[in-house]
Order: sequence, then structure tokens, then C-alpha cells
Amino acid sequence: MKKTMVSLTLMVGIILIGILSSSVAQGSERSSEYAFDVLLKGGTIYDGTLKKPYVADIGIKGDKIMAIGDLTGKADKTIDVRGYIVTPGFIDVHNHSDIVFKNAGVTRYTVEVTPEWKGNYNYLYQGVTTIVTGNCGWGFTHTDQWFGLVDSMKFGSNVYTLVPHGDIRNELFGEENPQALNREELEVLKNRVEEEMQKGAIGFSTGLEYAPGCTSTTEELMEIAKVVKKYGGIYATHIRDLTGTIHENGQPGVLEAIKEAIEIGRSADIPVHISHIQVNAPQNQVTASQVLKLIEDARREGLDVTCDAYPYAAGCTWITMLTPPKYKTSTGIRQEYKTPEGRAALKKAVEHTFSFLGSEKVMINIFPENKSYEGKTIQEIAETEGKEPSQVYVELACADKAPMCIFHDQDIEIVEGLMPHEYRFTASDGWVIPQGSDVPHPRCYGTFPQKIRKYALEEKLMSLNDAIRSMTSLPADKFRMTRRGKIAAGYYADIAVIDLGTLDAPATYEDPKQYSQGIVYLLVNGVLSMENGEATGKTGGRALKGI
Repeated sequence: MKKTMVSLTLMVGIILIGILSSSVAQGSERSSEYAFDVLLKGGTIYDGTLKKPYVADIGIKGDKIMAIGDLTGKADKTIDVRGYIVTPGFIDVHNHSDIVFKNAGVTRYTVEVTPEWKGNYNYLYQGVTTIVTGNCGWGFTHTDQWFGLVDSMKFGSNVYTLVPHGDIRNELFGEENPQALNREELEVLKNRVEEEMQKGAIGFSTGLEYAPGCTSTTEELMEIAKVVKKYGGIYATHIRDLTGTIHENGQPGVLEAIKEAIEIGRSADIPVHISHIQVNAPQNQVTASQVLKLIEDARREGLDVTCDAYPYAAGCTWITMLTPPKYKTSTGIRQEYKTPEGRAALKKAVEHTFSFLGSEKVMINIFPENKSYEGKTIQEIAETEGKEPSQVYVELACADKAPMCIFHDQDIEIVEGLMPHEYRFTASDGWVIPQGSDVPHPRCYGTFPQKIRKYALEEKLMSLNDAIRSMTSLPADKFRMTRRGKIAAGYYADIAVIDLGTLDAPATYEDPKQYSQGIVYLLVNGVLSMENGEATGKTGGRALKGI
């Protein structure tokens, strides 16, 4: 009997401890005895879920949120955030900052970069605390090399990465003459992808409008997806065609490309994420509802299909995007098409493109070989030099390092029609901006505040809660980011404090290098990286591995 009573007492004690622990985790206490590093007092919390916003304090210790509620514990730093909203730090699932470091030749042994660069300031000012790199098939082919660089320079944001299918393919088989792989080559590629998944990548990405991705068969991608599936990874894809160009089967290219991505996911039983979903010229009457129906049908089937996009109606990529696949290397033109005969064929091909996408809609934004062209359209250059636009295009595309361009080729009605859906995340498709860089797309500076300000607060295409979810908990759950994307006890202290009254994205196509406004405080893993609307120079980012 005595033994029974002891056991019963022990059991009751365990239950009470569990109840008290739960109470602390939910922040339901009025008072806390914790000694916090940072205490945020009185903010209106949008916690990243469907829960209604509420006013509470947040106590932070080290890199974690320790308690939420009416807190009276001591703190090294107490910040009055009354009148502001408090959200999880934003997550950019489609980012190309890794390419900037890779192309600049920066390694963990040469991390002499400016505070703005290593701090990722153009993203901190947007409220971004986590980015996903390795997108569009581009990036560091050795995951540990990229992670080592991130940690050695103490980057401003957390970094996850994908295995870049295209760059690994180029590394293995060369980039000058991309073509379909034979069975032996495919096995080599699968083994390399598996190595990178074992190093902590969270999935693999493709860029199927670029070489070598455009030469990859659907079967090749299915085989790789099955390898990635073993590690709980995802398939993120810049699909094979983002235009409404009518294919031989009579169907618009963008719809066929979405079907291919879904089929790869179905075949390998792997989550699919469609990057920067859009419909570029020629639209050929493709509608947002047609695009959405394909995704929603797949989701009803039980497939995990999501997408992302930026809140702008213009894209930015290599000028060679305008040429058919047979002409391309990864970022330039094949050597055989740089001959007089090849250039003539290329000129004819782009003349067809300019019949539906005017040369006045293509602006050079990054071209180190001739910086006087930056900020000018192909049409403007042609008029100045007395040349045909197609001739200017050929000269630019055949340069040793072809330029990047901003393409004003999207329909704003489609952009807005694709926006207010829970499976459509927010992403910039941008990159960290080094000091003295060129003319970036404004999305590099404004994506996240632009979506909230323009589409939630002003045009009311979605609620503020839904806009915040699209850049916090939803992408965190999809990309399996452990304890990130929500304001909750035990989660990492990636937190944005925002003044909705001043929140703005002033960056424009003409003057893009303008930091966003309205992010008053920003914490990355508990490190106060922004204070009173200014970067502090303190960085808390980490390289993060998949589970």
C-alpha cells in the first residue's frame, strides 16, 4: 500500500510538472522568474499562424524564445514595442546570395567583405532572418564549402541550401556542350547529389529554362528526386517554360511545365516547390486560374505542391533567357553560334522574340564589360548606336560575360491573381548586394515590405495575417526548418518588430538601392541585428542543415 501511495504521489508530481511546463511554454503566466537577455514589452504579436494577433511580452534568452505573456522577469535589455507589431523573422525561400559570393571568388579563407555585404543588410532591412540558397540549379556544388563560408564570416541571415542540379551537372560533364545524360552519367550525377544531401542540403533545385537543365529529361529528374526523397528533401524548380508559348501539342508552355514538375513529385513521392511562379510573354491568354487549378488539383490528390513569387511584374536574369535552348550554355551562348553564320541564326531567333516582347522592355542592369549600358534598354542602345535591336542583342549575348537584364514581360493581373493563396509563399529571387555593385532589381531591397504594404494593407488582396504566414510559418513548415517561422516558446528568436505606419519599400527600377523602411528591431537567433530602424553591425546568422 505504501509503495502504491509513493507511486501515485510521483505520478501526480510528474503530471503537475508537465502542466506547469506547458503553462510556461504557452506564456500564460502573469509573472516570470526568468532572467532574460532581451525582453520585448507590449507588442502586438502576429505569431505566424492563423491565431488572432494579441498583445504580450516576449522573453528571450540566448538564441531562444523562453516565455510569452505578461512578463516581469529581469532582462539585460528591455525594449518597449508598444504600438508595433511583432512577427517571426521573414523567410526568403528563393535567394541567390550564394552566387554573388561564388562569382566573386570569396571563400572562408578570404572573408574580407564589407559589413553591408556579410551582414546581408538589404535583407535585414526587409525583416528577413532566413534565406534558402542553391536555387534555379545554381550555387556552390559543395555544401560544406558554402556552409563554412557562411559561418566563418558570421553572415547576417540564417542559410539553408539546396543541391544545385545545373552547376553540379556542369562540374561533372562540362558546360560548353550540354546534352542529355546516358545511364552511366546519370548514376554519377545521382551519387553526387546524394553526397550533398548527406552534408545537409534540404533538397535539390533545377533551372530548366537554362542550360544544362534545359537538356535534362523528365526521367533524369525523377531519378534524382528518388535519391533526395531518402533524406526527406524537396524538389524546388524553375520550371521548363514560364511563358504562354504554344507547344506542338497546342498547350501553353507554362502549363505543360507545371504538369511536368507535379509528375516528378508524384513519381518520386517528394514535395514539389515551383519557384517564382509567373507567366511571361507571350501570355497567349493564359490566366492565373489555369495555373492555380493545376496546383490545386495536385494538392487535392494529396501531393505536396507549393510555389513562391515576388510582388513585382518584371523579372531579372541572364539576357540569354530570350534564346531557344539549343543556343545556350549556362550563362552565355555556345561557341558554334558565335560564328557569323551562328550569329545570323541567333539574330533571326531573337527577332521572333521581339515580335511579342518589345526590345524597350528589356533593360540591361548588370554588365561589367560596358557599364554605360547599365540602366538602358536594348531599344535605347539600338537607337543611340544606329543598330537594329536584334543586332544589339546578339552582340550582348555573345559577350564573354553576357549581361543580366530586367524583363518587363509579366501581366500584373496574373501576378496579383496568383498572390492570395496559402500555398504561394513570398520570395525575392534576389541576392545580397555588395558595395559598389550594379543596378539590381528592386526585389533585392523591397520584396517583403512591398507585399505587406501594397497587397495586404493598401489593396487588401489578403489579410495581414495571411501575408505574414506566407513568409514565416508556411515556408518554414514546407522546407522543414526546425523551430523557426513562429513566435512560440522554445522557438529560435528570429523576430521582427515592425512599425506598420512607416513600413515601405521605396526601391524602384530606376533607383533600386534604397533600403526598406519600417523594420524597427530585428533579432536573428537572439542577436539584435537592427535597432531603432538601423543595422547594428551585429550578425547572428548560421548555416543550417536539413534534418
